[in-house]
Amino acid sequence: MKIAYTSTFNAEDVHSWSGTPLHMSRALKASGMEINYIGLLKRQLPPLFKFKQLWSKYICQQRESPRFNTTAAKHYSAQVMRQLKTLTVDAVVSPLINPIAYLDCKQPIVLWTDAVYAALLGFYPPFAFHSASSIHQGNLMTAQCLARCQLAIFSSDWAARGAIELYGANKDTVKVVPFGANIDAHPSLEEIRYYIQHRAKDKINLLFLAKSWERKGGDIALAVTKALHEAGHAVTLTIVGYEPPHLEAHLPYVNCLGYISKHTPEGKQKIRQLLADTHLLFVPSRAEAYGIVFCEANAFAVPCLTTHVGGINTIIKDHINGMTFGLNTPINSFCDYIIHLMQNRTQYNEMALNAYHEYLSRLNWQCAASTVKQLIQSL
Repeated sequence: MKIAYTSTFNAEDVHSWSGTPLHMSRALKASGMEINYIGLLKRQLPPLFKFKQLWSKYICQQRESPRFNTTAAKHYSAQVMRQLKTLTVDAVVSPLINPIAYLDCKQPIVLWTDAVYAALLGFYPPFAFHSASSIHQGNLMTAQCLARCQLAIFSSDWAARGAIELYGANKDTVKVVPFGANIDAHPSLEEIRYYIQHRAKDKINLLFLAKSWERKGGDIALAVTKALHEAGHAVTLTIVGYEPPHLEAHLPYVNCLGYISKHTPEGKQKIRQLLADTHLLFVPSRAEAYGIVFCEANAFAVPCLTTHVGGINTIIKDHINGMTFGLNTPINSFCDYIIHLMQNRTQYNEMALNAYHEYLSRLNWQCAASTVKQLIQSL
């Protein structure tokens, strides 16, 4: 089977969207599909857009989004259509609505993404101040895209419900296929057993791995760690991806490593070692469309402590590969759970192995691509 994989950017660039399109398209190729990339599309905005954008920003304190603009979307779709005419493919697949929102072609159109526009409004901080014009166009683009798709595949049940409930998408075309972990290779079971066995017995190692401190709940993770330390527990929170500007220096329970690139051999090895040594990934997000970091943690048998917001519950099953908490959960409730789990080592070890099993059985790109391939072949 031959497919056109289209995005506005270069999907083969590991830096685009945290590498998700790259890992997604590679997995589709590994499943036996022939991939034709259509990307690096040129953006065309309407006349005076920049003026309107500045007016919205400084006069109305709102954001005029170039990403959610119907003129730009139509120009993207026109470029995809021109390239499709030079290719022989069986389907068009995109991780974004933008290049396919106004695409009219003979091939089936397949969307495989993590959220719909309306679900992100008021949920993700960058979507908090969209102008009325951007909201109208973002909703229109999304509706047009869903109407054209023979398959609308989402990474979570939350996103799929959004497509159906907010846009009236056809239930028969909406499917849920979780994204996988954006890693090149996973440890063997033998390695996993070694990691679990050699994790510290006399200290709790927590890991906060994220770039967005506020949205990902870094302050909550820090407050919980402080409470555990002050209660007399040996605990360390390792922070990767962000350096809190107001973090008190030389806190004995904090190890702040800043940004570590997953795209260098040294960075990959460092993160791999951190995950091998970590007891729990602690990312209590306030907003999260999906959360590939949880899949990556599970690949190293690291259970996850997080919140039941957005698409996280499709990844994390309570008491199986981690635990989700409410947004208003008191700090002491997090502490009580962590203490209880770490004092019951047999229970912890079982959860760690379950996390690895969840990765192997459903939270990897190979499983995801195999399922999507079958869905496309059934069209």
